[in-house]
Amino acid sequence: MDSYSDSCRLILCCEDDVDILESVKSRCKVINVEAPITHEIMEVLIQIAKKEGFELSVNFAAKIATKSKQNLRGAIMALEACKSHNYPFSEDQPIPIGWEEALVELTADILADPLPNKLFVIRGKIQKLLSEFVHPKLILLKLVEQFLRGMEANSKRELYYWHAYYDKRLPIGTGALLKLEEFVAKFISIYRKNSRNR
Repeated sequence: MDSYSDSCRLILCCEDDVDILESVKSRCKVINVEAPITHEIMEVLIQIAKKEGFELSVNFAAKIATKSKQNLRGAIMALEACKSHNYPFSEDQPIPIGWEEALVELTADILADPLPNKLFVIRGKIQKLLSEFVHPKLILLKLVEQFLRGMEANSKRELYYWHAYYDKRLPIGTGALLKLEEFVAKFISIYRKNSRNR
């Protein structure tokens, strides 16, 4: 929002304008930005690799760009997940796409109904992400990011503490599943305790 002028300028970004009221749309200047093509996504991925100081072959960048289906953010997240899992890259390396959406859905489910008996289902979903070679630290980071959005300010400090605690102790491999499940259980207990105190 631009607050340094007499009029107020509001910029709305969305993938689909179906839910925006017609009265709001009529007052807006709509600028349609097309999704990037595969070649443009490849260029962005190669630039990111150069700036971050690691090698990315054109073939592997093309593989990520094709699999991301014109979603630049998804391609960047897939590149990050691939680098965390296995670097230097191999041509037959799996490319995880959609893991971020799965975690957003998982955290929304936890925030809506934080019951400890859901841990078995949560464990299965986290195990699936780990089997798709999403790095445990990326999973933990995304869980924390989403949990913070659903928490009140007074309980965020405790979540930051437990995030730092598990981030230092998070192993790579099968032990990561147990630590991630333990972190989710800790969050559920914090969230339920704070919900009761309201």
